Amino acid sequence: MFLQFYALAVFSLGETATMIPLPAHAATSWVSTHTNAFLLSNAPASAASVAARNYSLNSFGNPALTDTHVTPLELSVPLHIIVVLKNRNAEQLDDFLRDVNQLGSKTYHEYLTPTQFKARFSPTDAQVAAVVDHLKANGFSNVSVSANNTLISANGNASNVQSGFQASIKRFAYRDKPVYANDSSAMVPASLGPIVDSVLGLQNAAVPHRLLHRFAPGALIEPNRIAKNATPESQQIGHQPTDFAKIYDASSLPAATLTTVGIITWGDMTQTIADLNTFTQNAGLPTVNAAVVASGSGTLADTGDPTEWDLDSQTIIGTSGGVKQLIFYSAVNGDSNDSDLTDATLSAAYNKAVTDNKATIINVSLGLDETAANSDGSLAADDAVFKQAVAQGQIFSVAAGDAGVYQWSISPQGKPGYIGTYNGSSVATTIDLSKYSVSFPASSPYVVAVGGTTLSTTGATTWAGETVWNDGVDYADLDSNGNPVDNAVRLRATGGGVSAYETAPSWQTAALGSSVTKRALPDVAFDALQSTGAYIIVNGQKTTSPIGGTSLASPIFVGGWARLESANNSLSLPTPAFYQNLPGNTALCHDVTSGNNGSGGYGYTAKPSWDMVTGFGSLDFAKISASAGR
Repeated sequence: MFLQFYALAVFSLGETATMIPLPAHAATSWVSTHTNAFLLSNAPASAASVAARNYSLNSFGNPALTDTHVTPLELSVPLHIIVVLKNRNAEQLDDFLRDVNQLGSKTYHEYLTPTQFKARFSPTDAQVAAVVDHLKANGFSNVSVSANNTLISANGNASNVQSGFQASIKRFAYRDKPVYANDSSAMVPASLGPIVDSVLGLQNAAVPHRLLHRFAPGALIEPNRIAKNATPESQQIGHQPTDFAKIYDASSLPAATLTTVGIITWGDMTQTIADLNTFTQNAGLPTVNAAVVASGSGTLADTGDPTEWDLDSQTIIGTSGGVKQLIFYSAVNGDSNDSDLTDATLSAAYNKAVTDNKATIINVSLGLDETAANSDGSLAADDAVFKQAVAQGQIFSVAAGDAGVYQWSISPQGKPGYIGTYNGSSVATTIDLSKYSVSFPASSPYVVAVGGTTLSTTGATTWAGETVWNDGVDYADLDSNGNPVDNAVRLRATGGGVSAYETAPSWQTAALGSSVTKRALPDVAFDALQSTGAYIIVNGQKTTSPIGGTSLASPIFVGGWARLESANNSLSLPTPAFYQNLPGNTALCHDVTSGNNGSGGYGYTAKPSWDMVTGFGSLDFAKISASAGR
């Protein structure tokens, strides 16, 4: 029915309206950007028809599209794109980022304001004007420029994209959804080559996933058997969000009332703020000064499920004891149905948090296959935004992912971590378990990547031990009641591993050895097991079972670190200090030494000191604070 519907839609628009792009404006030559073709054709261009070709996606392993019909995207479908411009003086910026976090340097903690950053490193007004002119000349409308001159957003259609960027957009079905993607790279006239970095919004087939883990009693198939790193008297139980401050020794620090915290979200936050108010009232905490800031013009439609943002906000407030202000930087919807998060709208949300420069630490509980992010250009674009954050003394904390080392492998309904099928008695593995990938933006060297652990406590609030979070195998695709809808199974475990694209920062190579040439993650880790997770308020009611995932782990870090920021002021990106000071200093952290994040004996294994499963482990916030003050 889906194919029949779109075949009729294409026919009804007429061949001229659908198939013939507007002529490209004169350009003697075109040059490539960081946005590559996302829909790859596996047949020569001489194939009899577009529909006759075989296609795959430009993500990890180039997954093939099967039993789907590929057609040109109708001109009636609006596209919201963002052109990302390159920063100026790239080498000087890298030098500044190194020195601003290097104790003893002349510019140590001499952070820039957004105005100062713009004057030194952002694209110039003349460069912006050239790109704006190009967009308007090729039929784009509602053109707007971000405060730092880095992002230029515009509305158009497939014809405008073909004319302005020599990229064609195709419609097809993927994971039971109608989607679109560019089947040629985005290019710009040679005169704009030194200015334009990428063009976002040309695909919505691969989109970021929320990283929480709900209780689904019918989903578990094969639990992971890892011995507890705990005392005989300890237990693994669910917790109130306020418990984590005590468990990780943050409660002895003052509440984070001098620190503004941000959360990157998607959609309308009305219910989330109502749930947050219920939580603080029940917990005896002050009402939170909350604000919602949209990433741009567009709708903030209610997705109907506030659980992710409830978990983020209530865990941050519960762990921090309260903040100066909590700002939800909400990505607008990226398609005509007001239902889609795209690379473009998410990058705009990151950038809005940075140009506002109000939040000291910003939580991100979203992740995407790193190869997909590199292919569509969002990896390079978001790294540029995160660089400005570091220059301004802001910290992005990013969940490392909930699919173990199989972030790249997607179930029939789009869930990461897919490993095979279950016939009622055994799991048949259908992927190569030795192929690993990591999640972006956790793999960025300009963020704190937070992995997940299985937490044991004595009572509810005394830390007793942690192992790697690995729930084992369960059904991947569930209905609203938590029951499986097919026989696909996935691994639920902490993300971690080695980036395929991001160069290892010097402070990581110095600590881990010269063989480490690519960014390795995570940096730290906190509780993520669903059964030891957080009871939260969702739609006005307390959940009957805890919620876990690295979407819990990252907000725990954010809440604890917000207390450190209030106590010490201007700590900035802490990862360089972690890799310099935590090795061998076991008093400052809880080293996690057992468990792995793969399946069937594959994956990375925890070991003493830093590892590619839990980083340095979880932090003792009070001891970290005392160390920072020396």
